[in-house]
Amino acid sequence: MKDYYNSLGLYFELQDISFYDYQSNYFSSIDFGFLVRRQISKVYEEALPGEEAGFLSGVIVGEKSGLDGELKSLFQDVGIAHILAVSGLHVSIICMYLYRLLRKGGLSFLWCSFWAGIVAVLYGIITGGSVSSIRAIGMFLVYLLAQVVGEKYDMLTALALMADVLLFDNPLYIRNGSFIFSFSAVIGIYFIVLPLNTAYTNHCKIIKKANKSHEHFIEEKAPLGRRIIQYIIRSLIFSLGMYAAMLPIVTQLYHQTPLYSLLLNIIVLPLMPVVIGVGLVAGVMGLFFMPIAEELLYICHIVIYFYELLSSFVNKLPLAEIIVGHKSVWIVAAYYLILVFVIHGMDYLVKWKRGLEEKRYKSLGKTSSVIFGGLLGKVVLLLFMCLIWVAPTRGKFEIDILDVGQGDGIFIDSGDGIRFFIDGGSTSSDKVGQYVLLPFLKYKGANRIDYWFVSHTDEDHISGLLDLLEEGYDIENIVLSSQIPKGDAWAEIISLGKKNDTNILYMNQGDLCGTRHLRFKCVYPGDNDSSDDINALSLSLLMEYDNDLDGIVDYSAFFGGDIGSEQEKLIASLGLVEHVNLLKVSHHGSRYSSDADFLSVISPDVAVISCSKRNRYGHPADEAIQRLENSGARIYYTMNSGRVKVLDGDIKLFIKKIS
Repeated sequence: MKDYYNSLGLYFELQDISFYDYQSNYFSSIDFGFLVRRQISKVYEEALPGEEAGFLSGVIVGEKSGLDGELKSLFQDVGIAHILAVSGLHVSIICMYLYRLLRKGGLSFLWCSFWAGIVAVLYGIITGGSVSSIRAIGMFLVYLLAQVVGEKYDMLTALALMADVLLFDNPLYIRNGSFIFSFSAVIGIYFIVLPLNTAYTNHCKIIKKANKSHEHFIEEKAPLGRRIIQYIIRSLIFSLGMYAAMLPIVTQLYHQTPLYSLLLNIIVLPLMPVVIGVGLVAGVMGLFFMPIAEELLYICHIVIYFYELLSSFVNKLPLAEIIVGHKSVWIVAAYYLILVFVIHGMDYLVKWKRGLEEKRYKSLGKTSSVIFGGLLGKVVLLLFMCLIWVAPTRGKFEIDILDVGQGDGIFIDSGDGIRFFIDGGSTSSDKVGQYVLLPFLKYKGANRIDYWFVSHTDEDHISGLLDLLEEGYDIENIVLSSQIPKGDAWAEIISLGKKNDTNILYMNQGDLCGTRHLRFKCVYPGDNDSSDDINALSLSLLMEYDNDLDGIVDYSAFFGGDIGSEQEKLIASLGLVEHVNLLKVSHHGSRYSSDADFLSVISPDVAVISCSKRNRYGHPADEAIQRLENSGARIYYTMNSGRVKVLDGDIKLFIKKIS
């Protein structure tokens, strides 16, 4: 979030503002681009349903304010969100078409370039000048300049020039997602897609030459069926090349990849010229004569509705989204080195064998077979690399106490391929599941949680869990205390769990849940424990990790939800917990928890308090902190440190801010 807003020139935010005012100068009222953008958007709003009007406004004139959030998320999930950005596709359809049309009309290179360049710049102003549109329009202007002066256009030179222009204005663009995607896509096209398409084009040319009739001086067109097959193969090769080239970029930024986008784009992209061309003409026409615009926009309505239906269908397919997680920069570098070798290194082998076949057989058919064999080998290797990249990986033992504000959220990886989570909620952050828990789980490559423990059903412990259940995130089992009060919040968990085919399990005192290396033992509450206070019946867990499977506990931790000092004394008196390495401080550091006798029994090495900087409860209380300090524990606070991570027994902080 910080990187994104910094790249836009925003460096701080104001919170809890009760009143504000602003002033704007005269030029804001005559902003040409804004006025045209708003008027064309109004045309779409009058002629189309809300989400379709927002889609068309975003695609045609770059007006994203009316874009429906659910529609945008749907397109992102299935891998076609790139159609929402004003980019090279628009420049190719609008500006390049105009240039070629003027050339066919007999105008000189100079005048064709002049008028096409003017239209490109004006279109960029109208659409708001996004990073991708500036890059595409700038490269188009370089192309026009090359046409005028009679020089060869070089894609990489034009790309480098536009990178210099943008980064000179704002060096922080280097960490902007739109900048990274836009420039990476062009690099991928140049180094990966074009060589693959060139190889297939050469194969087709040789086949055509081999089948050419010597009785005809005029070159015959290939049969329609063959041309359709060749078009489909070219589209598949293009889509696969782009998918392989962008896969690490996509997963490093979003930590997941849409599996079926490779095929979906083959259907979606050919229809985009219709949407852009008809939509732009209708938008301009609607400024003067609305009835004609409405008739034209009906075509866009059909295409957009088809996009929605197709995306909804694909999104429901198994493995529609594959969570990959974050990978190290060295793994990314290794992937691209291998990719470049596959695309370019294999060409030397193909050229050598092609020359050998031509000398030996002097046969176009044999030569074509060599080229096609080399291309097929590259395609197979690309598919194999993509499968390796998205294959699930097994993590190491790790505990992450997340910064969820005023609440709890604890992720635990057993190292056995089984993942656990404890609680997950907040009263200080809205949609904590959508904006904190889910992004973190995707970052860790956690495509599911095997066991999600719920200590109790207060909002600050379950709101994020409910968000994830509503999103349809895969949670295999939800584990509750057998003594949990069965109120409305409990009923909501049960209802959403059943809807998601999640098992609901109950733990009694002494029950175990775990893997070969890691286990959780329920130490409280017991069958005879009862209370009118929901906090007092929090599921309390002792975690024990045995790395070497030698029967000796290598790391231990205690998680007590929101239990108070009375429950802590009971647990200590029963001898259910001894010394632990990590204490997740109960009740966010409330003065009614962290009992001195309890702390003397468990003598924690590290204590972590999860709370927000500002909360109405006064957490953490000075008395509780004093008792923790007296126990000798090192104390960490998520409100100061951000995420607190335990890896192989060591504490690592992810600093959010310095207090």
